[in-house]
Amino acid sequence: MRQNTGPRSRRRVTSAGGVVLRERPGGRGLEVLLIAIKDGRVWSLPKGQVEPGEHYPQTAVREVWEETGIRAKVLAPLGSIRYHFTVRDDGVQTTVTKEVHHFLMGYVAGLPRPQKEEVDGVDWVPVREALRRLVHQNERNAVLRALACWEALVPTGAKPK
Repeated sequence: MRQNTGPRSRRRVTSAGGVVLRERPGGRGLEVLLIAIKDGRVWSLPKGQVEPGEHYPQTAVREVWEETGIRAKVLAPLGSIRYHFTVRDDGVQTTVTKEVHHFLMGYVAGLPRPQKEEVDGVDWVPVREALRRLVHQNERNAVLRALACWEALVPTGAKPK
């Protein structure tokens, strides 16, 4: 028999973000821009909620800038992921369905600086290390899609302009 656990609600959230890549100094492969959250325990890709009237690529560019201090440009869409989690909103158990649209992005300018209110750290990480640090498999998969796309879009030794 199922117990009544109190009021429940549902909410949908749409976000966009990026797998930002750049060539490592000295031409030693690629680096991925990662953020640390939850007191530095979780490494993730930068992303955030879509604002009214915003298109997904605009959100990705804005969120990367806000969370990391890095200017990046969208090179290609990488698809979206959807997942669910539960939070308590004013004592009401709420199931959140979150959809995140990922984009391959190329570094343009800037130095990493975390957004104090939301991000504990920002780092450029070599690809292999990034795949180890990322906590969520769906984000590791986004990085792998980004790498395949990068190879198709960016000739060896060339940087996005």
